[in-house]
Amino acid sequence: MSEFFQHYPQINYDISGARPIKTKTAINIMVKAKIRQILTSSIVNYFPYTIPEAERPDVTAFKMYGDVKYTWLIFLINDIQDPVFEWPLNSREFGGFISDKYGTLNDAQNTIHHYEQIVRARVEATGTSESLPEKVIEVDVTSYNALDAADRKIVYCYDWEVTRNDDKRSIKLIDQKYAADILSEHSEKLG
Repeated sequence: MSEFFQHYPQINYDISGARPIKTKTAINIMVKAKIRQILTSSIVNYFPYTIPEAERPDVTAFKMYGDVKYTWLIFLINDIQDPVFEWPLNSREFGGFISDKYGTLNDAQNTIHHYEQIVRARVEATGTSESLPEKVIEVDVTSYNALDAADRKIVYCYDWEVTRNDDKRSIKLIDQKYAADILSEHSEKLG
């Protein structure tokens, strides 16, 4: 990742906020927005990728691009600011996260996160049409209690956290043939 940041401009950053001014040389990470705009506007060859259980970002970069130095590219394209909590947690990490946040697995499984109204039940595929997913909206407890049993459901904290973690598995990647070009273009734009 350091190879990526070596091309960023450096700025003197006021670390104290008081007089006398004390500055420290820092990398100007605000340039990221400019790079992201270049990438999203000029590259159309993205493809979907599902992150397997326990695959770290550097492993994905090596597997897809042949070098871990492209980890930054995965983060940039997917707008990942915090690689610890915006990347899917593996089973062990997820269990620890649940315990830290809710106390126990049992507490997470029995604590209500929110209530939902089922607006459209899942419609299974037929020979001529594809399936339609269930459609729900979040409602308050009063609205929930007024609904028929078939039109409502409870979402528990554990299930909500599992869904959030699983949603992080779907990312997009740039075709391998463009990765080296992006790195050199990045160097030119900032250099």
